[in-house]
Amino acid sequence: MVLAAAIVAAVAFLLPPIPQPQWYHMFADQRRFLGIPNFNNVVSNFPFAAVGLWGLVFLARARCWQDGRHFLDQRERWPYLMVFVGLILTAAGSSYYHLQPDNARLEWDRLPIVIVLMSLLAAIVAERMSLRAGLWLMPLFCS
Repeated sequence: MVLAAAIVAAVAFLLPPIPQPQWYHMFADQRRFLGIPNFNNVVSNFPFAAVGLWGLVFLARARCWQDGRHFLDQRERWPYLMVFVGLILTAAGSSYYHLQPDNARLEWDRLPIVIVLMSLLAAIVAERMSLRAGLWLMPLFCS
């Protein structure tokens, strides 16, 4: 699996970048409301922030419980911490992009999503395969 990932990464680095067509940024709803351009596209990101905040509160409360109801090892919390922080960053980055969609802002929409997905993958590895492997892979996945 690691070899396959390395081959895919090598091919991706050798290929030229794929340009993002400008029509990609033309969303169906471009209405301004309460002074916010693309209002529905911008505010639809707030649930990501709400879930991220809820998750951080859950992790803070779960730390107080030492009976193993949620985590067998407290270190299992670290990938989930990154997932929930990533969700808050997703809300911020996507809102920033949707305020004025263009290629320059698109990376701020996509980068936090990568953090969420790769942290979740590290959490799954930590829970189902090896806690040590999940914690070791987390910075590699998220970089």
